[in-house]
Amino acid sequence: MNQPTNMKRTVEKSQSLFTRAERHIPRASQTLSKAPDQFVKGVSPYAFKKGVGCRVWDVDGNEYIDLSSSLGAIVLGYQHYVIEEAVRKQRESGTIFGLPSDLEVELAERLAKLLPFVEMVRYGLNGSDVTAAAVRVARAYTGRDHIAKCGYHGWPDWTIATNALRSKGVPQAVKDLTHEFVYNDLGSLEKIFSEFPDKIAAVIMEPIDAVFPKQGFLEGVKELAHKHGAVFIFDELVTGFRLARGGAAEYFKVTPDLVCYGKAISNGEPLSVLGGKREIMSMLDEVFFSFTYAGYLSSIAAALATLTFMETNGVQEKIQKTGTMLMDGLQSLIVRHMLPLKMTGYPAHPVISFKGSDGSDNLLLKTFFLQETAKAGIFTNCKHFTNYAHEESDIKIVLDKIDTIFKTMAEAMANNSIEKLLEGPMVRARYIR
Repeated sequence: MNQPTNMKRTVEKSQSLFTRAERHIPRASQTLSKAPDQFVKGVSPYAFKKGVGCRVWDVDGNEYIDLSSSLGAIVLGYQHYVIEEAVRKQRESGTIFGLPSDLEVELAERLAKLLPFVEMVRYGLNGSDVTAAAVRVARAYTGRDHIAKCGYHGWPDWTIATNALRSKGVPQAVKDLTHEFVYNDLGSLEKIFSEFPDKIAAVIMEPIDAVFPKQGFLEGVKELAHKHGAVFIFDELVTGFRLARGGAAEYFKVTPDLVCYGKAISNGEPLSVLGGKREIMSMLDEVFFSFTYAGYLSSIAAALATLTFMETNGVQEKIQKTGTMLMDGLQSLIVRHMLPLKMTGYPAHPVISFKGSDGSDNLLLKTFFLQETAKAGIFTNCKHFTNYAHEESDIKIVLDKIDTIFKTMAEAMANNSIEKLLEGPMVRARYIR
């Protein structure tokens, strides 16, 4: 695979587009983690124009090896021929009708066959659609109001209530109903059940945080939830169809009562899925979860094509291989250059952590890293997802370029001159994804 060629790099069109965007779009982005203040203004691209495989091109024509895979939504690669053909064919027939489609049933049957605990499903478009639905269903099923959560579950009131920096507009009465427990700490969950006996409707969590679960942790969470009469929910928006075909439930052999999927299930087409036990999912006969674009057929066609391709092409195995190469390679470079950074996450989702001992990001180092990777033709937001289109040769190019960046970083740190090397303002601290 060739290296990105940006011989006369400029981001003039990006800057012009950003100026137009900030007049009409709050924070100039629809997604917080894509906002310009998360990158280096004047150096990083503001907007992308095209993606093919594992490469993306910005509006100025600069080429990048993409390590974000669109926040994990791209699992096979941009413009994958199987998905493109499935979507094209469906659009010839129609994308939305006044009645359900046969494809809705076909995908439900496919998911039930792949994931035996998913006896019934409903579709959304974004992850927040189905995490919100899962909580509403759990509340209806148990007759309780309080929620115990661990992880990031989108933008709904009930989950953002626990984020002090991003919870403006959420009523205090709603905030009082959500309680956060600590990953890999069963005691923190036990404390919530003790403080709110017979009040917790659901325990919802991401199966993996920055680290893998300790032995028995996930099993322990499920046991506590059931012991206290709560619904046990996995948010597998990140892990589903990426960590394994059957997600974290398959990988760790821990089955939830309800599960939320999205992102990789449809290789970039907007789709999310709430699934689970028939007894609980049947509450949707009474619970309101309905909107115009539910069951959007281009997305469902993409999901069916994605699942079919995954059956025989070793997608998760390849992602594991390239992800391991990236994660181990970055860790080796961090050690070689004696940098105060740390690799967290796991091969399907490797993360470079710039956090110091106080838990906050070293924004100076992070800004320099994002600046230099952009100039080197690597697009990263430090939270990485490789996809099926990444080859080992791509990862080697990335590691070679980051080796040079880390060498410069280490030398500048020794001379206390990092700030002098910055070509734009420091990035803003990220409150949530």
